[in-house]
Amino acid sequence: MNLATEAVIVGGQTIKKKLIMALVGGFLLLGSLLTVYGINGVAYAAPISGFGEFTVKFNKLVGTNFKLYGGMANGAKVKNLPVAVNEMDHATITGLEISKDIPALGIRVVITSDQPVQIDGLIQKATLINGSATFNNLTMSENYVGDIADPMQAVAQEFTQGANTITIENGDLKTLYLFQRTVSLPGMKVYFEKLN
Repeated sequence: MNLATEAVIVGGQTIKKKLIMALVGGFLLLGSLLTVYGINGVAYAAPISGFGEFTVKFNKLVGTNFKLYGGMANGAKVKNLPVAVNEMDHATITGLEISKDIPALGIRVVITSDQPVQIDGLIQKATLINGSATFNNLTMSENYVGDIADPMQAVAQEFTQGANTITIENGDLKTLYLFQRTVSLPGMKVYFEKLN
């Protein structure tokens, strides 16, 4: 018997539906990231929203012309969630990590940058902001909201604060919406982790 010409079948199974979902999801995410960030790691007018809450972590953020006020944002499954809206003209972030859990695929998508990230025109809507913050020329004010009929909108717009500069260390934010007029992500790395 000549073993070189015999076919050998090795046992195993592949669940085609899960494999196809993972491949399609991965290629769609990779394609959208390459489209948004381009080959050189710079994106212009890049909003991220509408697919549920994601996490933004960093070692340090230094921003200019900071504004914080209340607002509303839609999550993937819930509309009109109260959020803290952060705006900055410019931000420099070190140790950036953005992650999103995708339970249907059992994965977490992670985007990191090992070099300082430069952002112009940052708008972020967060449900939670943790970190150590320092402000320069901080102002807080209450705004007239008497002509706003919706009580949720009125509460969201009633209080504002601003500062010439803000520094946040050890930041951990839960975010529903992120917009950057321009962003440079040198040393960008995208990878997937299995959810436990």
